Order: sequence, then C-alpha cells, then structure tokens
Amino acid sequence: MKRTFYLILSIPLWGMAVGLPSCSNAPSAVEQRKAEIREHDSLEIVQAQLQLQQADSLAVFKAFELEDLKGLFVFEKQEEYQTTGYYVLPKYAGNKSKFVFFPEVEEGGALLLVSINKKREYSFQQVDVTDENYVAALPQGLSDAVKADIAQCYALAKAMHDVSQAKETQEKLKLKIKFYQEKQKRNR
Repeated sequence: MKRTFYLILSIPLWGMAVGLPSCSNAPSAVEQRKAEIREHDSLEIVQAQLQLQQADSLAVFKAFELEDLKGLFVFEKQEEYQTTGYYVLPKYAGNKSKFVFFPEVEEGGALLLVSINKKREYSFQQVDVTDENYVAALPQGLSDAVKADIAQCYALAKAMHDVSQAKETQEKLKLKIKFYQEKQKRNR
C-alpha cells in the first residue's frame, strides 16, 4: 500500500523534473490544433474548387460530344403508350419489326440489344456501358454491319453515361465545398 502511495506522489514530481508540458500550455496546443484544422479545411475547399472546374470543363466537353452523337440517331417515342423514348439508327427507325436484331439506346442511357422472334415477341439484353469489353457479351454470329451499329449505339450510351457521371461529380463537389465553407463559418 505504501509503495503505491509513493509511486503516485513521485510521478508528478518526476514529470516536473524532466520538463513534461504543464497544463498551462494546453490552451495554446488546442488553439494550434484548431488553426491546423482550419488550414486543412481551406485546402480542401481549394482542392474541391479546382476539381469542380475540371468537372465543369469535362461536362461541357461531354455534352458537346453527346449532342454530336445524338445527331446520328432518330429519337422515337410514342406518347400514347411509351413512357421512355429510344434513340435508334436511321435505318431502324419507323418499322423495326422487319429486323430480327437491332440495337437501341434508351433515353436514360441504357444500351439495349433487341431481338424479335418469329412470333413477333421482343426480348431485350442490356449492355453494361461501363464495361469496355462489351463485345465479349454480344451474341455470336452477328454480322459486321450489326456490330458496327452496336458500336455506334455503345458510343452514344457511353457518352450519356459520362455526362451523367460528370453531373454527379459536380454535385458531389459542390456539396463538399458547401460543407467545408459551413464548417469554417461555425469554427470562426
């Protein structure tokens, strides 16, 4: 019991002898840490603003690319019974039923491969536009002309996806900037 008492008493004395920081320095350490956090937040804002400028430029570039690609397609939507329209190549526009297989791009950006059987039943296969190796997922036995049509539709769907991703990135960066600015206002 006596040992414990002496040990407890000797720790503060030993700390003073070796020069451990005292409590009087604690407020300055806290203020220093707050200043470091404010500096970090300022850097986060600057970095996010630079990234936002890059995202804005990319979004504008991708939007122009998308508009150019849309010019190669015909937009079809029958308002009476369709809620979603489709971009198709001009040779498929109007009467798709004379084809047994054709690609189309949903207005939301999904690339669909449409097959029509002899009973005139439609089946759809969606192609993942984030997969650069989409050709491996294509049905076997397609002609080179149909593969070229699919490649054009893939380019349109990919551009739509890229524009969507650029807008999403812009929104995330704007939220990040707003968060750090609000945090700075609270911590002043």
